[in-house]
Amino acid sequence: MLRSRLILASVVTLALMLAPQLRGQENATITGTVLDPSGAAVPNAAITLTNPATGQVRQTVSNNDGIYLFGNVGVGNFTLSATASGFVKYTRTGIFVNTAQTLKEDLNLTIGATGQTVTVQADALQVQTETNELSNLISGQQVTQLATNGRNVTALAALGMGKSNNLPLFSGVNALTSANGISFNGTRSTHNIYMLDGGELNDRGCGGCFSSLPSMDALAEFQTLDSNYGPDYGIGSGGTILMVLKSGTHDFHGGVWYFNRNEDYDANNYFVNFAGKPRPEFRLNEPGFNIGGPVWIPHVYNDARNKTFFFVNEEWRRLIQGSSPSVVNTIAAANFPVAGQPLVYQVPSNGKVPIVPVTTDPAKLALYTQDGLTPGQPFPNNTIPANLIDPNAVLQLNAGTFPQPNLGTNQYISSIPQPTDVREDVVRIDHNFNPKFQFSGHYLHDAVTQTYYPPLWATVHIQLWAQRCSIRHGHPV
Repeated sequence: MLRSRLILASVVTLALMLAPQLRGQENATITGTVLDPSGAAVPNAAITLTNPATGQVRQTVSNNDGIYLFGNVGVGNFTLSATASGFVKYTRTGIFVNTAQTLKEDLNLTIGATGQTVTVQADALQVQTETNELSNLISGQQVTQLATNGRNVTALAALGMGKSNNLPLFSGVNALTSANGISFNGTRSTHNIYMLDGGELNDRGCGGCFSSLPSMDALAEFQTLDSNYGPDYGIGSGGTILMVLKSGTHDFHGGVWYFNRNEDYDANNYFVNFAGKPRPEFRLNEPGFNIGGPVWIPHVYNDARNKTFFFVNEEWRRLIQGSSPSVVNTIAAANFPVAGQPLVYQVPSNGKVPIVPVTTDPAKLALYTQDGLTPGQPFPNNTIPANLIDPNAVLQLNAGTFPQPNLGTNQYISSIPQPTDVREDVVRIDHNFNPKFQFSGHYLHDAVTQTYYPPLWATVHIQLWAQRCSIRHGHPV
């Protein structure tokens, strides 16, 4: 008994820790009317809602008008039963409930002995008539099977009617740098709201950005509320994107996966190929696993496996992506000097030729006389004598500070790897206190290491270096 209390106390403590993540959770509703064979309402009928996967049971009673209601219902398959004096027990199976759905299930009782049971299968295809919202639902199985570029959930949000977007072909693996330019029926893309299990994911200071990018294998459902949805989700004036994490059930379940992309699978860029260079690096590796089930200690806690459930999802995302290929002008290959040799300067397309610097230094003037040069005049035949070339400048120019051409005679094409590492931890806990009080909470954490090119400090460093050169030599570099 003491052990059971300690375990229950631990569960409650974890629940309180996860409480800041709570909001409306999955927020579905099942409602309907209990009717007799003549179509009259049956009051005070005992209604039971059961989730076969978890064993969770909820109960209510129809009112004087025969109406019943179950609020805050989670995602899943349910069985609905009704009993009333003088009627056969009615059971409807296979009732699938989606997130934020208002589902109407009328119960038609048959006169007979209470010990008898009538069982019917719910219709899988139903017309939603309880609300006038426009929405688009993607089930958990569809989420994992849809081919999205980079396994990014924003690609799912762009599906369906009434949406326009400017998403790139690849939206990235990190939430804060992921593209999310999606307009719902002409509304501003920055007014969209992303929610996970009823909790808001948005970064309020970023104008439409979201703070976490859930693994697609961790999602039980994905739904977009496009317009006319209820006040429960009136946080933003754009679309509302609802995501629901998977949860544990009576039985253990899990999965392992590994997704891979590599530039070797792709065709080369035309200009990169023309320069004789390999494809820009693009390597995406995403291993992961998840497991869910009951929190169960045999003969100690939850022997029926219908009280407390857990779900854990771990995913690692390793992206090495080359920067966009850029072509820049650089020093012509012929204008890189060789120590101890004169430099025959190749005149660029602007026609500027090298000029003998004007100086009053007697040593320099002596060298000019020796080489037959006149200060302020062009070098003869555009040839700079070896004795006027600073050895330090030769080392600097050939040290890689200035890239040598790899495209034509004076152009350089480059693509710099930009690695991004993401580790995502997802934990969800569900606990049934009693038929009227259930708890659900989750913890989601994204750890991100990202590299950008060009870095800002390098740009500033190059600019300052250029200014120092300009001051030192007395003319623009």
